[in-house]
Amino acid sequence: MELAAATYAGKTCVRVLDEDAPSTSSRGAPAHVATVASQVADLIPPLSFEHRPGVRDASGRVGLKNLTLPELEEWCVSVGEPPKRARQLFRWLYGNKKWIRNLDQADSDAQAFGAAFKAKVAASASLAGGLQLQSVHTARDGTRKLVFALVSGEGEEDAGEPQTAREGAPGGPPLATRGTVETVLIPMTNRQGEKLRYTACLSTQVGCAMNCQFCYTGRMGLLGNLTTAQIVEQVVEARRFLAEQDVPIPIANIVFMGMGEPLNNFDAILATGLELSRNKIIVSTVGLVPEMRQFIASRAAKLAVSLHATTDEVRDWLVPTNRRYPMAELLGALREAFPYDKRKVWYDEGRRLCGDRVRAAGGLNDTLEDAQRLLALSSDIYCLVNLIVFNPHDGTPFTRSTDEAVRAFRGVFLSAGRPCTVRTSKGDDTMAACGQLGDTSISTRPAPMLRPPEALAARLAVPPQLGARPPAMTPPAPVMPAAAESAAGGCA
Repeated sequence: MELAAATYAGKTCVRVLDEDAPSTSSRGAPAHVATVASQVADLIPPLSFEHRPGVRDASGRVGLKNLTLPELEEWCVSVGEPPKRARQLFRWLYGNKKWIRNLDQADSDAQAFGAAFKAKVAASASLAGGLQLQSVHTARDGTRKLVFALVSGEGEEDAGEPQTAREGAPGGPPLATRGTVETVLIPMTNRQGEKLRYTACLSTQVGCAMNCQFCYTGRMGLLGNLTTAQIVEQVVEARRFLAEQDVPIPIANIVFMGMGEPLNNFDAILATGLELSRNKIIVSTVGLVPEMRQFIASRAAKLAVSLHATTDEVRDWLVPTNRRYPMAELLGALREAFPYDKRKVWYDEGRRLCGDRVRAAGGLNDTLEDAQRLLALSSDIYCLVNLIVFNPHDGTPFTRSTDEAVRAFRGVFLSAGRPCTVRTSKGDDTMAACGQLGDTSISTRPAPMLRPPEALAARLAVPPQLGARPPAMTPPAPVMPAAAESAAGGCA
């Protein structure tokens, strides 16, 4: 009889191994000794985050950047370390001007890691973020678009060959194994043109499955979800880049408004631990109602809803998700969560629907009738309406709304005493503005353009090529940033 022991949370667990196992192996050692490791591993309770797709890499190691601080504490305890070790590690991963890629990079500091802990990490965990910065494109207004390659392992770049498929959540999209990820750093100031800082616009997927007709990312279709580590790494790499370029502008706000539908990768975004106040983070959705309800209940961050139309007929076309969750269901859920008659309570708690986002496309959803309908639809929802002018790309049938149409639309709300802002487009000369991210050239099954309602078809400047593959767009060469301009209002 032989005993196997393991320590978990300060307690020693003992198991009797099978004494009937063969006495020797082909190498002369007891054969059942080879099973000790797996049997001892069985003594440790399952970690609470094991259900999340991509939390372990292909070698079975836990990706530590996939974990929240409480989960990191749980992992540390599981390998025999005190919870405080997690806080030390968290500071080195995400703390200002630290952002280590491996534990050896902390050796020069008094808070360095010991050899024993390094050995535990090397054996069972990884600090990799799953992304590698490929290029940076700087727009005339100072907006920076960072393009990342997906990587596997500890910094080994994916050379473009498809990796082994990795499963996502049950019934959900698979994890992305190819393509590029784009992140945008948007320069912002206060109303006085001071306190320059960046808002980081993060991607959650490679491509998108929602097929919003005006969105360039939507033309790609969905290639897969990003892991929590790959989402977090966008901020880490952006901060590394700014530090290397001696850019003293902080990243002060996070918006999940890049490539992909955030709530279609729900577990991954909920686990992002970015050490920012929930009031500094906004998650946008086109209206996946069940996931939206869960997100609101979590109170993890602010919410923005991309509405883009005021009737089901138009929204069924522009945002096909509306066919599954029509406006009555979507707005009903928002009325339950953000009732206007309780606005004083929500204001005191810092809780408000950050925006009914309306992308204004010329002649389609920017009329005074649309403004009046939206005013009525949102009258009992405590929210801010944020207007976003359509940002064009090759192959689109849509055109931008005129400045006069946008001012008239906003005027309807202001006349009624309701807040309404206009998002200033930034980075559109480098395909970095809202709705311009992505690379359609990598799509094997691009999303189709849908036939518009007959009443609207005549208003389109360019007849849609139904089912046609959209052309890939190449952004212009990077240019030196000009002074960043102030944006008027908006959630970001």
